Amino acid sequence: MPRIDLLVLDRAAPETSIAVARFGGTPLVPPGFAWPACHACHGHMRYLCTIAEQAQARRHLVFMCQNSPGMCDEWNPDSGGNAVLPCEGADLLPADLPAQGNAIGAARHAARVETVEAAGYEDACARWAEAHPGRGREVLGQIGGAPDWLQGDETPACDHCGRALRFVARLEEGPEHGTAMNFGGGAAYLFACDCTWGGGKFLWQC
Repeated sequence: MPRIDLLVLDRAAPETSIAVARFGGTPLVPPGFAWPACHACHGHMRYLCTIAEQAQARRHLVFMCQNSPGMCDEWNPDSGGNAVLPCEGADLLPADLPAQGNAIGAARHAARVETVEAAGYEDACARWAEAHPGRGREVLGQIGGAPDWLQGDETPACDHCGRALRFVARLEEGPEHGTAMNFGGGAAYLFACDCTWGGGKFLWQC
């Protein structure tokens, strides 16, 4: 049976640690970082999370416009309503927050990886929830493997080399309704390319 690497809420992770995934708060960024702006409304995007690929020795900073939710096509990987920025190096510092724009959400938590033997992602979530009664929303997604799409396959292509991007992670909205990320009640998908561009793309389905 396949092994699925779930991202599971880790309440014990220190605020400043580089976890496998860290959601909300102030991002740790390399020198020269510039906060991304939405191509549609031109406001600063909201920082969602940092996803670390240990096998690839890289991190991805994920941003999504929430200045006028639903108006900037923030679900689309190519509309400019979201952004994935590579984060290399170990010399990271808290980012300077922009003076304007809905840049920081209420969510602030980390995730660890727990591996579950299951037929697929949904089966892995069900098995984990069965083993941890009442904690099903603590499954925050999946890292690596293959995407389990809510709708049809929407794997984006690299703008540099033209090849299909590699799946990095699936993300759920979050463990609490009051601080949930806004994916229309669905889930988000993070992809990256291993060519010289080194960037990534992000989309969500519901």
